[in-house]
Amino acid sequence: MDLSCDIAVIAEPRFSGGSASALIADVHAFRHLGARVGLLPVTSAFFAGAQDQPNEQVLALADHDDVVLLGGRGPIRCEIAFFHHPLTFDFPIEETVAFTADHALLVAHHPPFRGDGSLEYDPLSVVSRVARNFGIRPVFAPVSGAVRRQLRSFAPLLPLSAVDWVNIFDPADWAPKRPAFNGNTRTLGRHSRADMLKWPDTRQEIEGALSHGPNWQTSVMGCPEDELQALGVAISDWQILPFNSVPVSDFLEGLDAFVYHYSTRWVEAFGRTIVEALLMERPCILDPRLEPTFGDLAHYAKPGEVRDRLAHISDRPKETRRLAAERRRAVLQIYDAGSVKHRLDRIRTDGTMRSRAGGVEYGPLTTMRKRIGLRRRRGRHG
Repeated sequence: MDLSCDIAVIAEPRFSGGSASALIADVHAFRHLGARVGLLPVTSAFFAGAQDQPNEQVLALADHDDVVLLGGRGPIRCEIAFFHHPLTFDFPIEETVAFTADHALLVAHHPPFRGDGSLEYDPLSVVSRVARNFGIRPVFAPVSGAVRRQLRSFAPLLPLSAVDWVNIFDPADWAPKRPAFNGNTRTLGRHSRADMLKWPDTRQEIEGALSHGPNWQTSVMGCPEDELQALGVAISDWQILPFNSVPVSDFLEGLDAFVYHYSTRWVEAFGRTIVEALLMERPCILDPRLEPTFGDLAHYAKPGEVRDRLAHISDRPKETRRLAAERRRAVLQIYDAGSVKHRLDRIRTDGTMRSRAGGVEYGPLTTMRKRIGLRRRRGRHG
């Protein structure tokens, strides 16, 4: 069996949501560049006791002639190895496979610190585990500036890539056909994993963001129905679809506005669902915490302010559609799949960064204390 490839992708296929979508898009972009891609699914104790099933779309990547399924103990030779999602490697991994690679990156789809400031994973321990199990020490590649700021808290011990490994999108997959606000009905909605961390904390906030009376229909894909009902949220009039039950582009086509808020306990690393909505030319009303990521590509409002924002954009349909088309063009300049070649070239030539310059989330002593606190929590819970 030939265990050589140009680019190796090492991932736990039970991760779903934006990280899986990003991985899939990356592999297709590598293939488009003519690369031979190696896929190594791994089994992480992060999912111990969970009922999560492998993402079939991730596993189906191996059906392509230019994607080889890796296995065994190696050694596997590649130019660039991408390890996906730090939480995968913050826990024991069943597989031990030797790699040799010119470059190795750990794609940080998730920030290390939670919304309450506690540490969810230790990047330095992640690097050590990858080195033990796979024989190479990866450089962290954050998916956004927000994640990079958090990771700089571990400098100079943690090397970072010179370029963010942002999500990519093929514009052919996101081609809007129905303009927003062109019919008699108005529909607002959102989609995400059915996880309460992806939703506001209170009934008032959830209803303030998504329930706006007879003039608006509410449609969501991916909804923790039992938890929302336990909070007393009135969802009987909502259209609720299971997560990923229809193509995301089709779901977004049915919306006139995309509204997204989340828990104070959650830090949104990137927001792939938001970029998808922007590419489908849907006006986005977002949690103000997302403004550093998306800037003037969206509207920002607290849940109690959403009603006024919706009235503003729906009363000006032509202006809203014109602005949505401009924003789509701006998004494609940043996140088009064609950017992958340039980023791969930078990985090959630009080296790594260990500086705290540009701002950090926490100072060295605080970061050290949080690492100790994480170890204690993990010890308490086995």
